[in-house]
Amino acid sequence: MTIKINRPGVKLEYRPGYYAPADFKHSGREDRERDLEEQLASDLPATDMAVYLDAMYFRLNEDRFFVPVSLIVPGSQIPFVKGGDKDKATLDIIGSVIDEFKRPIGHARETVKLNLDPSLQARQKNIQYTTSFNLPPGKYQLKFVVRENQTGRMGSFVADITLPDMKKVPLKMSSIVLASMRRPSKKQDPLVRNGEEYVPNISHVFRRTSICTCCTKSTGRGARNRRQTLPKQQDGDQPVEQPGADSGIDKVYETPIVEARAMNVEGRDAVAIELDVPLAGLRPGPYICQLNVIDDAGGSFAFPRFAVLVRDPVTAGPATVPVGGQSAGGTGSPAADGSAAAKP
Repeated sequence: MTIKINRPGVKLEYRPGYYAPADFKHSGREDRERDLEEQLASDLPATDMAVYLDAMYFRLNEDRFFVPVSLIVPGSQIPFVKGGDKDKATLDIIGSVIDEFKRPIGHARETVKLNLDPSLQARQKNIQYTTSFNLPPGKYQLKFVVRENQTGRMGSFVADITLPDMKKVPLKMSSIVLASMRRPSKKQDPLVRNGEEYVPNISHVFRRTSICTCCTKSTGRGARNRRQTLPKQQDGDQPVEQPGADSGIDKVYETPIVEARAMNVEGRDAVAIELDVPLAGLRPGPYICQLNVIDDAGGSFAFPRFAVLVRDPVTAGPATVPVGGQSAGGTGSPAADGSAAAKP
């Protein structure tokens, strides 16, 4: 910028250029990082972009839990651009774990570069990112912020999670994970079974062409008394009920009862429960599922319930596209890392 004047005897002093706040496209790396940190610390949510979060827990030992955290962003919210024969986009993700005394316990930060095949039709599906923490029992608040780096729009989600003191629980059960997708994995964490990682379906929305797999892990007094062998067996039954129009609930499906006589999680006093529920025979609509787990030797039981929604298939392929994630530290302890491969 140049300033000129035609009055004699007047000397101009000025600096080239001028100061003005830069928009997102013209902001630098430090400014973008500061915006993420400020949004993470803000009491007001970011609502320019839809984000949903869910967290689960799996007991690793007496005072430690593996906590996988899954984030979902609708593909329609992400402005993909064509890059050769791929659909490309970049997401910045930042998150924190705060304990009940408002102390920061864990932190996550990653830039996810999406480089997806157009056949996945990512714009019509959900993009799911997963990270994890290693935490002791207690009450925590999770907050994550996601920003797409084409326009700078941000969305955030806050959720609370309580990791129970298992010494006070008769039947020690982990979270129940519903999944219709698995992907090859070499990781060693509770979501991996026989070389495949279960991708949690955190929305509980399934297509009739898929199979709903329900998995959890339990450790009770009876399980500790059965340490002789490690056969891969299952336990529990899974009735599926649909809310009725008049009197309430009608049972529409129930899996066979399967008994586990020994622990099947190598290296741990635990029993893994995996049940498959085929959905092709169910009508579209909402359902209530109940998992019945009974520890005969320990004299304890649990009957957790959860809601699912069954829909007719619209397009081929999975409804969710999982993308890579990294481990996030919790109290200084890393958990498991993520993977980008997917298999329906």
